[in-house]
Amino acid sequence: MAVPIKSCALLRDPLYLQVCELLARQIASGVWAPNASLPNELELARDLGVSSGTVRKALEKLESDRLVVRRQGRGTFVVDQTTPEASSRFDRLRQTDGSRLVLRAKIIESSCGAPTPNEQKALRLGPGEPVARKRRVLSTSGRLFGLEDACLALSRLPGLAAADLGDWCLTVLAQRHGVHASRASERLRAVAAPQETAAILSLKPGTTLLRLDRVISSTDHAPIEWRILSCELREEYYLAEVS
Repeated sequence: MAVPIKSCALLRDPLYLQVCELLARQIASGVWAPNASLPNELELARDLGVSSGTVRKALEKLESDRLVVRRQGRGTFVVDQTTPEASSRFDRLRQTDGSRLVLRAKIIESSCGAPTPNEQKALRLGPGEPVARKRRVLSTSGRLFGLEDACLALSRLPGLAAADLGDWCLTVLAQRHGVHASRASERLRAVAAPQETAAILSLKPGTTLLRLDRVISSTDHAPIEWRILSCELREEYYLAEVS
């Protein structure tokens, strides 16, 4: 059940964004479960005290954020973030034929503790806010592909215990703890493989690698996870879609 839009604190934002943020928080908190149908536009407009056009724009934004899917003639449904399609939606690496790159992962290090200065900066954390870390070696088609370091802001996922993590999948973990991983910012650059990375990946030091530096944030713009992947591309490529 939606609540009147006057309860939304983001009054400086356009009205449709206020509606969008409000609905996103309700979905994340479990008002509508994964795969559940939302009320129709007229019902939402009436409950929120806004126009149906405003609701329509808000739902379009939620769909672009992959929080809901709109099905012609059937309605609007909450996306289940545990599906393979949803959980890999931030991954832009592709095989030669354009299909998603299938990677196998092996954790070689994991730890929890206070954030480093770089982790504080990337995740906008205070010095006392704990993080979980994992380092993984990724492989594809029988060859070593990349080295990935991931850091998770534990305080951004209410009720999460570090002991429960293992090789976490962020979208699954976020949904389980009432948070939606809605957007990512990623920086790419070519780097020369440092000696440690080259040794792990069985490469010559100085081999050119693609470095992907990605931060994933929630609907309230709070960074949740920071990942750095250094990988050797051969036939694979990075897909960037611009609209």
